[in-house]
Amino acid sequence: MTESRFPTGGLGRASNATRGSVTMGAKAPVRSARRVANGTIQPMKVTGFAVVAIAAAIGLSAPAYADPDTDFDNQIAGYGIYGPHDYNPYLAKIVCRRLSQGVDPDAAASAHFLTNNLPRGTTQVQAYQFLGSAISIYCPDQAPKLQNIPAH
Repeated sequence: MTESRFPTGGLGRASNATRGSVTMGAKAPVRSARRVANGTIQPMKVTGFAVVAIAAAIGLSAPAYADPDTDFDNQIAGYGIYGPHDYNPYLAKIVCRRLSQGVDPDAAASAHFLTNNLPRGTTQVQAYQFLGSAISIYCPDQAPKLQNIPAH
């Protein structure tokens, strides 16, 4: 029987053995990532904190920059207006320019322009929905022109 000269057993961590104890080949209990409490095995609290921290980081992260053309396409798709991804935003920007330069004096003239340039079968309601979406996304300064929509 020899007395251990290394209280940590040479592993760099303190074992349950105290200084000067006789080891006689007995192994120290192995610590695991689980803790025994009240007879049941429970994950360590650190794991729970890590999960909460990751969830908070994901939840509080800044949203990615959204593309206005994609937002516009998604919005008008909700109205049943479909078309090439590049065409509809392009048409919306033309409508904004026509309104700002006075080519179309009001929303009715813009809706007429849209009816002629949107796919066949587009209703007047859809043309005004397209116009409202175009103004809200691309030219909100033209919103007062939507106030005078004539009732047909």
